[in-house]
Amino acid sequence: MRRLYRGSYISAITGIALPALLALWALSGSARAQSQTTARPTAPDWTGFYTLATGRALEGLQPLNPNLPEVILAHLQPWARAKMEATDGVAEDTGQLCQPTGVFRNPPFAGNFLWLPGRDKVVIVYGAINTAGIQRIYLNRKHPRNLLPTWNGHSIGHWEGDTLVVDTIGFNDKSWLQPTMEPHTEEAHLMQRIRQVRNGAFIEIHYTVEDRKALTSAYSYSRYYRKAGMSMQENVCNEGLEDWREYKRKALQPYLDRAREVR
Repeated sequence: MRRLYRGSYISAITGIALPALLALWALSGSARAQSQTTARPTAPDWTGFYTLATGRALEGLQPLNPNLPEVILAHLQPWARAKMEATDGVAEDTGQLCQPTGVFRNPPFAGNFLWLPGRDKVVIVYGAINTAGIQRIYLNRKHPRNLLPTWNGHSIGHWEGDTLVVDTIGFNDKSWLQPTMEPHTEEAHLMQRIRQVRNGAFIEIHYTVEDRKALTSAYSYSRYYRKAGMSMQENVCNEGLEDWREYKRKALQPYLDRAREVR
């Protein structure tokens, strides 16, 4: 029997000429590469520091539901409204204690963040970093099972054209929906649709918040953030000693007054 070279042997058993086989292999490799590129696109470079646009800075842009506390109040379940009304907004504000405040308040309340994009994730560093914290948006993956509840939850995202769609779950129930003390539960679910507008001068974020245990239905709002530079200045919570003493005085005053009445 005549010995066949490897290529001739493959051709003999498949009935396809070697050049054709090589062409098919190259074509399939190109298709695989194209599929991977489509599945995992590189995030656009929106690197920069953004601040909340208000008043004239909006330049004709129209945020959805500018009076957000009023909107949230209308969606609170009765127990959640009762809890809000019983909350001491000074003594129980975690942000004033230099504890986290959660992603719901920052933004739009804090109003600024640093956007740091990458291939596999986008990192949003909020202005008051030691209270608002960091939101890490992992791209093209699923939420892990059995998430441990945290202040800012677990965020995943994917691109729909020029819009980054972000899905966040896994919140604890220690933060408020806004500084106006509206509570939420661990069932809270945040969706964000983020895109650039005005030739990259602004970032638009459309928010939708759901919580089947604390809200009667979902509510939505949008905000615009204007690019203010490429870096973020240091922002320390309650750095001044006098500010801290004044806060403690206000927080403790109701309890001191109550103690005097008891005497």
